[in-house]
Amino acid sequence: MRIGIMGGTFDPIHLGHLRAAEEIYWAFDLDKIIFIPSSRPPHKDANKVAPALHRYEMVSLATIFTPYFSVSSIEIDRPGRSYSVETVQEIQKVYGKDAVLYFIVGVDAFLEISTWKDARELLACVRFIVTARPGWRLDDVERSLRSKQLEKLGNPRFRYLKISEIESEAEIKTPKKGLVLLVEVVSHDISSTEIRHLVEEGRSIRFLVPDTVAAYMDKNQLYRENSRRRAGSVRDVEALKLRSSELKIHDAGNPRGRLLGELRSKKD
Repeated sequence: MRIGIMGGTFDPIHLGHLRAAEEIYWAFDLDKIIFIPSSRPPHKDANKVAPALHRYEMVSLATIFTPYFSVSSIEIDRPGRSYSVETVQEIQKVYGKDAVLYFIVGVDAFLEISTWKDARELLACVRFIVTARPGWRLDDVERSLRSKQLEKLGNPRFRYLKISEIESEAEIKTPKKGLVLLVEVVSHDISSTEIRHLVEEGRSIRFLVPDTVAAYMDKNQLYRENSRRRAGSVRDVEALKLRSSELKIHDAGNPRGRLLGELRSKKD
Protein backbone atom coordinates (compact mmCIF):
# COMPACT_ATOMS: atom_id res chain seq x y z
CA MET A 1 0.00 0.00 0.00
CA ARG A 2 1.19 3.50 -0.83
CA ILE A 3 0.10 6.01 1.81
CA GLY A 4 0.51 9.77 1.90
CA ILE A 5 0.78 11.43 5.30
CA MET A 6 -0.18 15.09 5.48
CA GLY A 7 0.28 16.53 8.92
CA GLY A 8 -0.12 20.08 10.11
CA THR A 9 -1.92 22.43 12.42
CA PHE A 10 -4.74 22.99 9.91
CA ASP A 11 -5.80 26.15 11.73
CA PRO A 12 -7.96 26.11 9.64
CA ILE A 13 -7.62 23.68 6.74
CA HIS A 14 -8.10 25.46 3.40
CA LEU A 15 -8.37 24.75 -0.32
CA GLY A 16 -4.62 25.07 -0.80
CA HIS A 17 -4.06 22.06 1.46
CA LEU A 18 -6.71 20.04 -0.34
CA ARG A 19 -5.53 20.88 -3.85
CA ALA A 20 -1.91 19.97 -3.04
CA ALA A 21 -3.05 16.64 -1.58
CA GLU A 22 -5.22 15.96 -4.63
CA GLU A 23 -2.33 16.50 -7.05
CA ILE A 24 0.11 14.42 -5.04
CA TYR A 25 -2.41 11.58 -4.71
CA TRP A 26 -2.83 11.21 -8.47
CA ALA A 27 0.75 11.93 -9.50
CA PHE A 28 2.27 9.34 -7.16
CA ASP A 29 -0.46 6.69 -7.55
CA LEU A 30 -1.19 6.67 -3.83
CA ASP A 31 -3.85 4.47 -2.29
CA LYS A 32 -4.86 7.09 0.26
CA ILE A 33 -3.76 10.26 2.00
CA ILE A 34 -4.15 10.55 5.76
CA PHE A 35 -4.58 14.05 7.17
CA ILE A 36 -3.21 14.30 10.71
CA PRO A 37 -4.06 17.43 12.70
CA SER A 38 -1.43 18.06 15.36
CA SER A 39 -2.53 18.28 18.96
CA ARG A 40 0.24 20.39 20.45
CA PRO A 41 2.59 21.57 17.70
CA PRO A 42 6.07 22.08 19.22
CA HIS A 43 6.84 25.23 17.22
CA LYS A 44 3.62 27.11 17.92
CA ASP A 45 2.10 28.81 20.94
CA ALA A 46 -0.67 26.48 22.07
CA ASN A 47 -2.66 29.46 23.36
CA LYS A 48 -2.85 30.91 19.85
CA VAL A 49 -4.05 27.73 18.14
CA ALA A 50 -7.68 26.62 17.98
CA PRO A 51 -8.53 23.57 20.13
CA ALA A 52 -7.40 20.32 18.54
CA LEU A 53 -10.89 18.83 18.43
CA HIS A 54 -12.21 21.81 16.48
CA ARG A 55 -9.35 21.53 13.99
CA TYR A 56 -9.93 17.78 13.70
CA GLU A 57 -13.60 18.25 12.92
CA MET A 58 -12.85 20.93 10.31
CA VAL A 59 -10.46 18.55 8.54
CA SER A 60 -13.11 15.82 8.71
CA LEU A 61 -15.68 18.12 7.13
CA ALA A 62 -13.23 19.20 4.44
CA THR A 63 -12.40 15.65 3.39
CA ILE A 64 -15.68 13.80 3.98
CA PHE A 65 -16.65 13.63 0.29
CA THR A 66 -13.26 12.39 -0.97
CA PRO A 67 -13.01 8.61 -0.48
CA TYR A 68 -9.21 8.46 -0.73
CA PHE A 69 -8.75 11.13 1.95
CA SER A 70 -9.03 10.13 5.59
CA VAL A 71 -8.36 11.80 8.93
CA SER A 72 -6.50 10.38 11.90
CA SER A 73 -6.66 11.48 15.53
CA ILE A 74 -3.37 9.75 16.30
CA GLU A 75 -1.64 12.93 17.50
CA ILE A 76 -4.69 14.14 19.40
CA ASP A 77 -4.98 10.81 21.21
CA ARG A 78 -1.28 10.74 22.09
CA PRO A 79 -0.41 12.80 25.19
CA GLY A 80 2.22 15.51 25.05
CA ARG A 81 3.72 17.31 22.08
CA SER A 82 3.08 16.22 18.49
CA TYR A 83 6.22 14.89 16.82
CA SER A 84 6.11 13.73 13.21
CA VAL A 85 8.74 11.03 13.68
CA GLU A 86 6.63 9.31 16.34
CA THR A 87 3.52 9.58 14.19
CA VAL A 88 5.25 8.01 11.18
CA GLN A 89 6.56 5.16 13.31
CA GLU A 90 3.07 4.43 14.64
CA ILE A 91 1.51 4.49 11.19
CA GLN A 92 4.20 2.15 9.85
CA LYS A 93 3.33 -0.32 12.63
CA VAL A 94 -0.38 -0.12 11.82
CA TYR A 95 0.01 -0.70 8.06
CA GLY A 96 3.02 -3.02 8.21
CA LYS A 97 6.59 -2.82 7.02
CA ASP A 98 5.57 -3.31 3.37
CA ALA A 99 3.55 -0.08 3.33
CA VAL A 100 5.33 2.74 1.50
CA LEU A 101 4.90 6.04 3.32
CA TYR A 102 5.09 9.45 1.68
CA PHE A 103 5.44 12.42 4.00
CA ILE A 104 3.87 15.51 2.40
CA VAL A 105 4.85 18.93 3.69
CA GLY A 106 4.85 22.51 2.42
CA VAL A 107 8.11 24.22 1.56
CA ASP A 108 7.80 26.76 4.39
CA ALA A 109 7.52 23.99 6.98
CA PHE A 110 10.34 22.01 5.36
CA LEU A 111 12.74 24.92 5.76
CA GLU A 112 12.34 24.51 9.52
CA ILE A 113 12.80 20.73 9.51
CA SER A 114 16.26 20.81 11.04
CA THR A 115 14.57 21.98 14.27
CA TRP A 116 12.20 19.00 14.34
CA LYS A 117 12.69 16.10 16.72
CA ASP A 118 14.86 13.34 15.18
CA ALA A 119 14.65 14.98 11.76
CA ARG A 120 17.39 12.76 10.29
CA GLU A 121 15.52 9.63 11.37
CA LEU A 122 12.30 10.98 9.89
CA LEU A 123 13.95 11.61 6.52
CA ALA A 124 15.42 8.12 6.60
CA CYS A 125 12.15 6.26 7.18
CA VAL A 126 9.78 7.93 4.69
CA ARG A 127 9.71 9.32 1.15
CA PHE A 128 9.67 13.10 1.44
CA ILE A 129 7.52 15.23 -0.86
CA VAL A 130 7.78 18.99 -0.43
CA THR A 131 5.01 20.90 -2.18
CA ALA A 132 6.07 24.22 -3.63
CA ARG A 133 4.24 27.05 -5.30
CA PRO A 134 5.32 28.03 -8.82
CA GLY A 135 8.30 30.33 -8.57
CA TRP A 136 10.14 28.27 -5.97
CA ARG A 137 13.26 26.61 -7.27
CA LEU A 138 15.37 23.79 -5.93
CA ASP A 139 18.42 25.98 -5.47
CA ASP A 140 16.29 28.41 -3.42
CA VAL A 141 15.55 25.63 -0.94
CA GLU A 142 19.12 24.35 -0.83
CA ARG A 143 20.47 27.86 -0.31
CA SER A 144 18.01 28.41 2.54
CA LEU A 145 19.38 25.39 4.40
CA ARG A 146 22.84 25.97 5.81
CA SER A 147 25.53 23.32 5.64
CA LYS A 148 25.14 22.54 9.35
CA GLN A 149 21.41 22.07 8.87
CA LEU A 150 21.96 19.74 5.92
CA GLU A 151 24.50 17.75 7.92
CA LYS A 152 22.02 17.44 10.77
CA LEU A 153 19.51 16.03 8.28
CA GLY A 154 22.01 13.48 6.97
CA ASN A 155 22.81 15.43 3.79
CA PRO A 156 19.69 14.42 1.86
CA ARG A 157 19.57 14.62 -1.92
CA PHE A 158 17.13 17.02 -3.57
CA ARG A 159 15.28 16.97 -6.84
CA TYR A 160 12.89 19.52 -8.35
CA LEU A 161 9.90 18.28 -10.35
CA LYS A 162 6.70 19.54 -11.87
CA ILE A 163 3.62 17.38 -11.47
CA SER A 164 3.53 16.78 -15.23
CA GLU A 165 7.05 15.34 -15.14
CA ILE A 166 6.26 12.62 -12.63
CA GLU A 167 4.19 10.55 -15.08
CA SER A 168 7.15 10.25 -17.45
CA GLU A 169 9.55 9.14 -14.73
CA ALA A 170 8.20 5.96 -13.21
CA GLU A 171 11.08 5.55 -10.74
CA ILE A 172 10.18 8.86 -9.11
CA LYS A 173 6.82 7.46 -8.03
CA THR A 174 8.64 5.34 -5.48
CA PRO A 175 11.67 7.49 -4.62
CA LYS A 176 14.40 6.14 -2.41
CA LYS A 177 14.50 7.18 1.21
CA GLY A 178 16.79 10.14 1.76
CA LEU A 179 15.66 11.77 -1.48
CA VAL A 180 13.63 14.96 -1.05
CA LEU A 181 11.34 15.76 -3.95
CA LEU A 182 10.40 19.40 -4.34
CA VAL A 183 7.18 19.16 -6.34
CA GLU A 184 5.55 22.17 -7.95
CA VAL A 185 1.78 22.10 -7.50
CA VAL A 186 -0.99 24.41 -8.69
CA SER A 187 -0.68 27.68 -6.83
CA HIS A 188 -3.32 28.64 -4.29
CA ASP A 189 -1.99 31.74 -2.61
CA ILE A 190 -3.81 30.98 0.63
CA SER A 191 -2.56 30.75 4.19
CA SER A 192 -4.32 29.79 7.39
CA THR A 193 -2.94 32.95 8.99
CA GLU A 194 -4.57 35.12 6.33
CA ILE A 195 -7.88 33.31 6.75
CA ARG A 196 -7.84 33.90 10.51
CA HIS A 197 -7.15 37.59 9.92
CA LEU A 198 -10.04 37.83 7.48
CA VAL A 199 -12.39 36.30 10.04
CA GLU A 200 -11.17 38.68 12.74
CA GLU A 201 -11.83 41.59 10.41
CA GLY A 202 -15.29 40.31 9.57
CA ARG A 203 -14.51 39.71 5.90
CA SER A 204 -15.62 36.86 3.65
CA ILE A 205 -13.58 33.66 3.41
CA ARG A 206 -15.71 32.16 0.68
CA PHE A 207 -13.69 30.20 -1.93
CA LEU A 208 -10.75 29.99 0.49
CA VAL A 209 -12.10 27.12 2.61
CA PRO A 210 -14.77 24.49 1.87
CA ASP A 211 -18.31 25.65 2.62
CA THR A 212 -18.62 22.97 5.29
CA VAL A 213 -15.59 24.39 7.09
CA ALA A 214 -16.83 27.99 6.79
CA ALA A 215 -20.19 26.97 8.29
CA TYR A 216 -18.50 25.12 11.15
CA MET A 217 -16.27 28.10 11.90
CA ASP A 218 -19.25 30.43 11.97
CA LYS A 219 -21.34 28.14 14.14
CA ASN A 220 -18.55 27.73 16.69
CA GLN A 221 -17.38 31.36 16.51
CA LEU A 222 -13.80 30.32 15.75
CA TYR A 223 -11.17 33.01 15.28
CA ARG A 224 -13.66 35.70 16.32
CA GLU A 225 -11.85 36.91 19.48
CA ASN A 226 -11.08 40.31 17.98
CA SER A 227 -13.74 40.35 15.31
CA ARG A 228 -15.83 43.43 14.66
CA ARG A 229 -18.60 41.07 13.56
CA ARG A 230 -19.83 42.88 10.47
CA ALA A 231 -23.02 41.51 8.94
CA GLY A 232 -22.36 38.48 6.79
CA SER A 233 -18.80 38.37 8.06
CA VAL A 234 -17.62 34.81 7.65
CA ARG A 235 -20.27 33.17 5.52
CA ASP A 236 -23.94 33.50 4.81
CA VAL A 237 -24.78 30.49 6.95
CA GLU A 238 -28.51 31.19 6.75
CA ALA A 239 -28.26 30.58 3.01
CA LEU A 240 -26.00 27.60 3.44
CA LYS A 241 -28.22 25.90 6.05
CA LEU A 242 -25.55 23.30 6.68
CA ARG A 243 -24.67 21.73 9.96
CA SER A 244 -21.97 19.14 10.46
CA SER A 245 -24.47 16.83 12.17
CA GLU A 246 -26.48 16.70 8.93
CA LEU A 247 -23.52 15.22 7.07
CA LYS A 248 -23.86 11.96 9.01
CA ILE A 249 -20.12 11.68 9.45
CA HIS A 250 -20.15 10.41 13.01
CA ASP A 251 -20.51 6.67 13.22
CA ALA A 252 -20.46 5.45 16.80
CA GLY A 253 -18.60 2.36 15.64
CA ASN A 254 -15.40 4.11 14.65
CA PRO A 255 -12.87 6.33 16.49
CA ARG A 256 -13.51 9.26 14.16
CA GLY A 257 -17.21 9.17 14.96
CA ARG A 258 -16.62 8.83 18.68
CA LEU A 259 -14.28 11.81 18.68
CA LEU A 260 -16.76 14.01 16.85
CA GLY A 261 -19.52 12.81 19.14
CA GLU A 262 -17.47 13.67 22.21
CA LEU A 263 -16.87 17.17 20.90
CA ARG A 264 -20.56 17.76 20.32
CA SER A 265 -21.50 16.42 23.74
CA LYS A 266 -19.07 18.82 25.36
CA LYS A 267 -20.56 21.73 23.45
CA ASP A 268 -24.06 20.69 24.48
